[in-house]
This record gives sequence, C-alpha cells and structure tokens, in this order.
Amino acid sequence: MKLINNLKINSLIKLSILFSIIIFFSINIIVNNSLSSSKIDFTENKLYSLSDGTRSLLQNLKEPIHMRLFISSNLVKEVPQLSTYANRVEAILKSYSSLSNGRVTLEIIDPKPFSDAEDRAVGMGINSFNATEMSDPLYFGLAATNSTTGQKNIAIFSPERETFLEYDLSSLISELGQTNKPIISILDNLGLQADSRIGKPEQQILKQMKELFQVEMVNENISELPKNTKVLMIIHPKFLSDDNLNMIDQWILNGGPTLIFLDPYAETEISKQQGMPPMNPRSNIKKLLDTWGIKFDDKKAVLDSEYGFRISRNINGRDLQVTNYPWLNIRGDGLNQSEAALSKLSTIVMTTAGSFKSTANGVTIDPIITSSSKSGLGDAGEAGNPKSDPRDLLSNIKITEEKQILAGWIKANLKSSFISDSTEKNENKKLLKSKNKSNILLVGDADMLMDRNWLTQRGAFANNGDFVLNIIEKMIGGVALSDLRGKGTSFRPFEKIIELEKVAEEKFLIQEQMLAKKLKSMEDKIRNLTLDKDDKNDVLSPETITAIEGFRSEMMSTRSELRSVKFDLRRDVESLRKWLISINVAILPILFAGFALIISLRRKRKAV
Repeated sequence: MKLINNLKINSLIKLSILFSIIIFFSINIIVNNSLSSSKIDFTENKLYSLSDGTRSLLQNLKEPIHMRLFISSNLVKEVPQLSTYANRVEAILKSYSSLSNGRVTLEIIDPKPFSDAEDRAVGMGINSFNATEMSDPLYFGLAATNSTTGQKNIAIFSPERETFLEYDLSSLISELGQTNKPIISILDNLGLQADSRIGKPEQQILKQMKELFQVEMVNENISELPKNTKVLMIIHPKFLSDDNLNMIDQWILNGGPTLIFLDPYAETEISKQQGMPPMNPRSNIKKLLDTWGIKFDDKKAVLDSEYGFRISRNINGRDLQVTNYPWLNIRGDGLNQSEAALSKLSTIVMTTAGSFKSTANGVTIDPIITSSSKSGLGDAGEAGNPKSDPRDLLSNIKITEEKQILAGWIKANLKSSFISDSTEKNENKKLLKSKNKSNILLVGDADMLMDRNWLTQRGAFANNGDFVLNIIEKMIGGVALSDLRGKGTSFRPFEKIIELEKVAEEKFLIQEQMLAKKLKSMEDKIRNLTLDKDDKNDVLSPETITAIEGFRSEMMSTRSELRSVKFDLRRDVESLRKWLISINVAILPILFAGFALIISLRRKRKAV
C-alpha cells in the first residue's frame, strides 16, 4: 500500500511539473497573440512606456513623418551587449508609429555591405562602426523625413545616450513636425545685436539662433508679441513698464514658454557706455518674481571657490595668479545630467551671476545649473569690479555647504501680477491664474550670452551657445518635451555572470599572452630576415627563404592555437551565461510546480 502511495505521489509530482510547464508556455503564447497591441511595462523605469507629453505630441501631429531605422541584421551577434538596447529602440519606434494615427511610419532596413541599402544609410548621414578590425561595418541609426525637404537623423544610437532616448526621438519628431521656422521673440536690453557706433559685432549666439529659427527682436514699448511666437526670450530686463510686464504676465499664464536671463551685475553692459560702468547694471522684474514666490537678490553675486577661474590680475603693481571667485567655470555636478538640454554639455561659464530661491508654497524651482557646495553670496558691485582683489571677496562672505541655484525651471500654477479677484474691471477677460503649470526657465546671468564668456578666435571653450539652443528647442516642443527626463538604461548586467566571466578570462589570459608573445617574436624574425638581403641584387638566399617559410608555418600554427584559446574562452563564458540565464528562466515554472504540489498534497491530506 505504501509503495502504491509513493508511486501516486511521484506521478503527481511529474504531472504537476508537466502541467506547470504547459501553463507557462501557454500563457506566453496567449499574451503574445492576443495582447500584441497592448503592452504592460514592468521595467523599473518604464523604459518601454511613452510619456503623456510624447503621446500628446504624436496625436496632434500635423506633418507626416517617415522614419527609417537602419540596423544591421548581425548587430546583436557581433555586439551582444547591444541586444536589449536594440530591442528597446525598435519597440519604442513601433510605439511612436502606432500612436500617431498614421502620421508616423516606420521602415526597418538592413544595410548589408555593398548594398543599395548601405548606400542609402550613408547618404542619409548614418554612421557605421566595426565590432572588430576584421568585421564588416555595422549600422544602428535613424533617419527621418517629413513631407517637404526636412530631414533629421540620429547618426548612431549610442548606449551612452540611452537615458534620453525618448527625448531625442520626440525632439526629432517635434522639429520635423514644424512646417516653418519657429518664431523666437527676443526682448534684449543687453545688446546681442551689432552696434556700429561702438564697433560691437553681432553676438554668435544670435547668429546661431537666426540659422535655426525666425528671430523677432522686440523693444520695451510693445504691448503684444509677434503672431505665432513659440518662445519668448527676455534678456537683462531693467526698465519694463507695467504694460510690458502685463503682456509677459498673460503670455506666461497662457502657457507661453519663457526663457529669462537676469543679472545682478551685467558686466558686458559696460561696452555700451564706452568703457564706463553702467549706471544701473541690475536686472529687474521684481513685480513678477514677487507674485510667483521667487527671490532673486539683485545685489548679490555667487562666489565659488571650486568653480572659480584661475586668472592673472595686476594687484598693487604685481601680476598675480588668483582665483576669480565670481567667474564660474561650472562643470560636473554643477550641471544636472538628468536635464536633457545639458546631458551632452561639459562646461558653462557665468560671471557675477545671481541665484534663485522659492519663497512660496506650491512653487518650486527645479535646478539645472548650480554652484558647488563651496560657495556663498557676496556684494555684486565688488564682484564685478575688474580692479578688485578677488581674494578680499571671500573674507566678506560665509561659505556654506548649500548649493546656489543659478538656473532652474519654474513648474507651478501661477497667479497674475496685475489681475485679481478684487479687480473691478477685466474688460479683455485676462487670466487670473495659469491654465496649466508654467514653462519658465530662469537663468541668473545674462553675460553668459556674450561672446567673451564662451568664445575665442580658436573656437568655443564653453557650451553656453549649445545650452541656449538646446533649451529653446526643448521649449518649442512644449509640454511634450519640457517634462521629459532620463529614464535609465536597459543594461542590467548579471553581476554573477560578470564575476564568472572574469574568472574565465584569467584562466586563459596567461596562455593567450604567451602565444601572442611567441607570435610577435616570429614576426620580428621574419622581418629581420627579409631586411637581411644581398646588397648587390636584393635577392633572398635559399637558406633565408627556407627559414622564413619555416617561421611562417610556425606562425600559422601559433595563430590557430591562439584562435582556439580565444574560442575556448568565448565558449566557456557563453556556457556560464546560458547556464545562469536558464536557471533564472526556470525558476518561475519550478516555483509554480512546487506551489501546485503543495496544494495537491494538502488537498489529499484533507481528503484522507
């Protein structure tokens, strides 16, 4: 009887395992077939899910866009570490297409070597790369076109850029979706334009903007922005009337993207006064800032002992190398790498910059450029004095561990600075508060826009120009791009596999090095024998030829042995990888089978 019961239990176990495996694969088949259009994203950072902003961009797209994904069929084989990333790129591109109501189409092209497809890839600006010196060129890039002549591409999908994959794709779609150059309205009180009276040329940032956008320069007396303005850029505002401020107020409350450069001491304004210090170097939109709950002290400049420039300055008749604390070379942690507009930049230069703080509940500043923790605030006038001793500035401030916000996004529902519930007349039905969260970027330095802060005759030494263009392009994308952040990467290595790979590599390393050394030694011998010729007729002797052939035969044998060693290494590593992955994959059905077995045994006990 006991033997029969044991046989029944063993049969039950086998049936449970078999049943679990059948269920496991059945679920996968059902999900794959019936839910192919509906995907559930279980990844940590929702890598395969598109943001609400991107969905809105696609659903409201007017211009048809055709995307061509050039991806080599042997990409994953040659570069296995790109496997997950390649799958993610393809999956996300398909999502863009499916959510666009037919406005975005996708074509996947395999640019095989010496094919017409490869010629198309090269012609559309897609870069190739080689997995090894002997391998064929590989392609992994995107070219997109609109219905006119517009074309944008991602020359190569770099893993280093994966965190901003959705931003890069949505930015590309947004730009191609524009039928005309976007209008950027600039209210400038600093002087980006050329001024022949004082021999000042047009600033490079303005030149670059004119190449990409339709730039409209507006003065301080206007009461209405040019029609179809996409972004309002305000530079060093000082004497704006209430009518001007009211116009800006309503533009912002209506969701208008706004880029504002303020400055506690605009040093470059000196040139407008023919070498004399400006009468009033401070920017001023205090009425708006007070309503928003933002503090900008226009009498204080940021001093930073870590980011400060080392300069040569004549002090008391002596040329000394000193740190100029108000002149900031911002890099590293000072640039928020989660901000897409800064992700490719290495350094920003600011001079006598001011900082921002939030003073109201519900209004936050999302910082993208900050000082170091070794910074503080000092008198802006003293900081901007070119004859002062920078060393004296630090004695008048207290260095704290608090980082100063030099640039940041204002994302909040704001109130009007001019219209309130108690206002008797609101004839034009102006907004009392913003419809949605604002789209404002505040920057605490206007001088950063001038050539001297980032350009020399040799070229750019800072990314100030790239920063401005990137921010404007992001703002043009509206809400779709303004909230996009980095999502992390698809690369999630098995740490155990990496550890075992290192052990396997060490196992073969010594043997590989010995063979490589032997190979080089024989190559050197052949080279020496080849150079040892008869001076009269430059003909190798029969003995030399025989020796060279012998060495070459030995080289072939050594090369074969070396290839065998490398093959064994790859085989062992791949075996380890497959073994561990198989275990991870099998865990679920095994656990399911175990769970089923426990339930069956419990039911049997109850029945007895």
